[in-house]
Amino acid sequence: MQLLVLAAVSLVALLPVVLLTAALAIADIPVNEMPYLYVIQAVTQLLTLALPVLVVTMVYYRGRQREYYRLDFSGRRWLMALAGMVIMMLIVPLDDALARWNQTWELGAQGDVLHALQDKTEGLIKEMFSTTGVGGLIVNLLVIALVPAVCEELFFRAGIQNLLERWFTGNYEGAKRCRCKAFGTHAAVWVTAVVFSLIHGEIYSFVPRVLMGAVLGYLYVYSGSLLVNMAAHFLNNGMLVVLYWLYYNGLSSVDPESDMMIGWPVTVCCTLAALTLFYASFIMGHSRATDKKGE
Repeated sequence: MQLLVLAAVSLVALLPVVLLTAALAIADIPVNEMPYLYVIQAVTQLLTLALPVLVVTMVYYRGRQREYYRLDFSGRRWLMALAGMVIMMLIVPLDDALARWNQTWELGAQGDVLHALQDKTEGLIKEMFSTTGVGGLIVNLLVIALVPAVCEELFFRAGIQNLLERWFTGNYEGAKRCRCKAFGTHAAVWVTAVVFSLIHGEIYSFVPRVLMGAVLGYLYVYSGSLLVNMAAHFLNNGMLVVLYWLYYNGLSSVDPESDMMIGWPVTVCCTLAALTLFYASFIMGHSRATDKKGE
């Protein structure tokens, strides 16, 4: 029921976005130009992603919102945030390799349509990236990096993944209890990762985005703090913003649109390093915390 409420509020929240876009069109204002593109981007994220989770927690978890969101940043969780950010950087080579493979998918005539839609979306984002001023860089870090990091983590991890995990493991009224809690947790992570990728609507970036969603999902499970996720997600988005800014200002010769073409030895080493860091920083810490609770 809670998942249905979450989805319903998100769909209803699309209406103001549609009305805003229509009003700009009636006023003969091109919605694909700045600053209107920034406004629509930010409003869409806040209304369709952040607001639904806030509504669900106010209705079903009043007085327990902080516990529900897992906003704990006490103890050494700032170190977890740093570790999560490093992990996001270490999986970039694997992400790039999966992206190249994903681009080779042959989907026929439907694939051509989907490719055109993805190119159009990426074109709008690249237009936002094309700023060369410091003010533009700050705005991009806020609208393209920070707002999505906060809103998407609220919706997908604190919203969908959290509710799926509670449903799979029987942690709220009316749920069917899963015999294996671990299975329910892993299922919630991967189902959410797939939904996370599908909602972005870019089939030729589907696989690498599932990987990113899964990594963020496990960071949420083992860190116990949504703030760790937001930090890692912000770094992932922010790196791209900064790379484009450096490139368009002539401060870097690396074109962010080009394939990295990193060899498999480096990709494997980086992936193993990410897994090792995740195990040492998150799984071991989570096991120790679980053992203390059991004492």
